[in-house]
Amino acid sequence: MTVGLLGWFIYTRQEDLLQMPGYLQRVGFGSAAALLSLEFLFLLLVAQSNRLVYRSIGVRNRLFDQLQLLLAAGTIERLLPSAGAAGMGSYVWLARRRGIDVSDSVKMTATTFVLGYAQIVPLLLIPIFYMDTFHLPPEQSKLLIGISAGFVILVIGLAAWIGSKEMNSRIEKWAWLSRFPRVLAGIGPIHDHVRLSWRRRRKLVAPLLFLWALYPVRIAMLWVCFRAFDSTVSLPLILTGYSVTILISFLTFLPTTLGVFELTMVGTLSALGVATDLATAVTVLYRLVTYWSPIPFGLLSWWNLQRRSGA
Repeated sequence: MTVGLLGWFIYTRQEDLLQMPGYLQRVGFGSAAALLSLEFLFLLLVAQSNRLVYRSIGVRNRLFDQLQLLLAAGTIERLLPSAGAAGMGSYVWLARRRGIDVSDSVKMTATTFVLGYAQIVPLLLIPIFYMDTFHLPPEQSKLLIGISAGFVILVIGLAAWIGSKEMNSRIEKWAWLSRFPRVLAGIGPIHDHVRLSWRRRRKLVAPLLFLWALYPVRIAMLWVCFRAFDSTVSLPLILTGYSVTILISFLTFLPTTLGVFELTMVGTLSALGVATDLATAVTVLYRLVTYWSPIPFGLLSWWNLQRRSGA
């Protein structure tokens, strides 16, 4: 699927992509350094958020170890696109080799999954504020916001139900579940973890704040991308373009997958009035930094984690 979407992006934007060498030659050292520094800050914020989630369940580890786990797992997911399965699986496996119990890593990934949905709440508000400024189609905008908000409410509501006492009484009435003992064995720990997370919900505020802090970093990166091509656009346009891009691609359940993000961002920026060749150039530069540049460091992190675990 990823290859097909990427191929479609190249096919539909081939004329704009032919201009990319000329555009990329205009990117100076200062712009490249700023983008790479902001990407490093982004990764540090995600690693610290993961570290605080682990701490909420009683597992302590170093920020550097979390950064390596994040880079290594992210690289596996980029090289073997699987809607997050390869990334999460390799993360749990590598964490186990670093002495973190599998059950703790599963709890951490489950918690960050729910936090990830809560993370997009600020993005739901931005298109509302700038709907008239950029003449966004009101019906489509409201539908997009409504569906995205529905997903957020659904996931948080499902997590709340899993942690409720009512769930246990309902499951006891479902006789057909007795045929799946492994499912029943897994439901209990998940139920207990959700209840524990609710009791320690104050400890999850900080990880969520770190995730919300990612958006200013991404907005700053897009601004640098535009400036790298000697183009000045308004901050509201970047805010709206990024928010709508994330919300649209979010509905595909593959929000950062290669092909999905590129198609969505170019289309969104173009709809907001940015020339298609410039929108394509900004998207390509942005993705070179956010998607491709971490891969060499991820491979190095994978090797280092393997080497240290085998020592």
